[in-house]
Amino acid sequence: MNGHTNQGASLETATSPHMLSVCVLKKSYGNAAILQGVSLHVASGEIVGLVGPNGAGKTTLLKCILGVIQADEGAIDVCGVDAIRNSLAARKLIGYAPSETSLYHRLRAGELLDFATRFHPQADRTAGLALLDELGVPRRRRVGALSHGMKRKVLLAQALSSGAPLLILDEPMEAFDPAARQVAVDLLREATATGRAILCSSHDLASTERLCDRVAFLRSGQVIREGPTSDLLAETSRVVHLTLRRPAEQSDLPKVEGWQWSGGGTNWILLHDAAPEAVLPALAALPIASIQSGGSLDEIFGALYQEPNA
Repeated sequence: MNGHTNQGASLETATSPHMLSVCVLKKSYGNAAILQGVSLHVASGEIVGLVGPNGAGKTTLLKCILGVIQADEGAIDVCGVDAIRNSLAARKLIGYAPSETSLYHRLRAGELLDFATRFHPQADRTAGLALLDELGVPRRRRVGALSHGMKRKVLLAQALSSGAPLLILDEPMEAFDPAARQVAVDLLREATATGRAILCSSHDLASTERLCDRVAFLRSGQVIREGPTSDLLAETSRVVHLTLRRPAEQSDLPKVEGWQWSGGGTNWILLHDAAPEAVLPALAALPIASIQSGGSLDEIFGALYQEPNA
């Protein structure tokens, strides 16, 4: 890469290894509890993925961090700044790429980048324009004429060129082709190599798995699972996919303590806590057409968010 992200190398604002600390954050609308005590941190040089189904509270959490909405309880620290009491100062330390692409369509791509980064005292316009080039965005094309993917590239470029030590990215690589996705991953890795921190919210689990050092799973406003990506993937051996030669009912499947079945008909998923060598003998009586162990964040997502068995 061309080293365009060195504009974030000066991080004197940080007073601890954590660029972002969210502690027991709560937010409700009327009787609806959206965040129910969320705690999360992102360290210098780290990329953390925020994952969960629609309605899990991801957007509300990001808006609280950004100061767009006020949390009811809890604390948010951005690079040593209390983001609840001093949201404007904290916001200047955050480079943000929103999921929405409702932008100023009459501006050209380069002009939009200038406009978006003007708020940040450490922004680097030259680096931002170079990022547009590297991502394949025509600088002088009006935003209204750009595709959805191109607009997302503009948003990513302005977040990176903001010079902010903390980046918050919401669906940053949506609609990217594989080549652009690789460029984006490399750029974000370059950013963390200078000590910047990234919180990345996404439904794209394959990109999250590839990009993120840690992943936090959110459900109903609570972090239900969090850990290093490598550790989480190591546990996917606990997930087994089975295709049967003929349909079966759940009552036909082995009942073993600690096993959980989901699916139906000829396709079943087993979540188990046994040693791998103990699983196959217990399944031997089933009419198995194919069997496959897990190996991705998709498997973990499916296990965490599946409906419990009746």
